Amino acid sequence: MSEVEIALGRPAITPEVRAWINNRPGPGRPVLTRGARSGQAHGAVILRVALQSDSPAELSDELDSLLTDLRMLGLRPTLIPGQLV
Repeated sequence: MSEVEIALGRPAITPEVRAWINNRPGPGRPVLTRGARSGQAHGAVILRVALQSDSPAELSDELDSLLTDLRMLGLRPTLIPGQLV
């Protein structure tokens, strides 16, 4: 299992965003926090999500799908470099 941190450019917590967070399938529920563990994106709203994939290709597909969902919600996601653990 890997965890990613994504900075959100427009972190409005609308009913749609709450529904997405509460209903996203996967090993763990996404978590919103302020600031990144590494100190990058200080003060930004950060979404932490656990990803579970068996191969690098599947992990890439899962991450692409996640970023697409966030874009569709209007959150302007930016993957924080070096945060795929």
